[in-house]
Amino acid sequence: MAPRISIPISMDIYDVREMFSRYYIDPDLARKNVPPKWNIKIHENGKALLLVMVQDCRKVVLERFLNIGPVRMSHIWIELEGPSESIDTLPGTTRTLPTWYWYIQPHQMDSYLAFLMFRIAGVDAQYVRYISPGTAPNGFWAGKVKEDDSPYIGYEWTVMSEPYPEPDIITGSHRFFRKYGLRESEAHAECFTHFLGESTVKLSASSDSTIGKLGLGSSFEGFSNPVWVKHCHVRYRVWFF
Repeated sequence: MAPRISIPISMDIYDVREMFSRYYIDPDLARKNVPPKWNIKIHENGKALLLVMVQDCRKVVLERFLNIGPVRMSHIWIELEGPSESIDTLPGTTRTLPTWYWYIQPHQMDSYLAFLMFRIAGVDAQYVRYISPGTAPNGFWAGKVKEDDSPYIGYEWTVMSEPYPEPDIITGSHRFFRKYGLRESEAHAECFTHFLGESTVKLSASSDSTIGKLGLGSSFEGFSNPVWVKHCHVRYRVWFF
């Protein structure tokens, strides 16, 4: 077998308002969206977990020097099994949460420049027309991702949030994977994160949207956190077969 070729890539995001929402889903349906190389995580209630994480990044820097400005992104991930890991706690945070593992869909972004840079680097990405995170630490708010205009393709959500008395400032760690065509990517994100409260969330998706095409349903009820991320460093590696 010919050796695989890999390319390392880094991304830093700063001053990020984020909706970190999770939804329990049917594990048999979840498995259909994850290659057999990975195992989905089953929770005590017998369900798998879908993450929809929507970010308003005030600054995005690639390879430590290329500032591509503000970018809004949405991430659609299914939780995986993974080894127990706790990375070093970042200075200024109170503790480190155990690493999450995810199988991901293409990164959605509303900046065509960011989309092009990701694609050139070999990272799977999707340009979308509009992302409105609609994040707030308390009260009722709504957001939307519009993937296309004619006809409307996308998903939207409403949230009822209760703020914490004080932010919960933690070190977050995520490892995520994707296989697409002759490429496979893996990444590790280390984040200086402020959890600002707890929320209930209702999400609906059109059948032709990225979420709709997963075959998990068109409406979801879950739980969420309004989050402010001071800084997140992401290290990618893209493998070419």
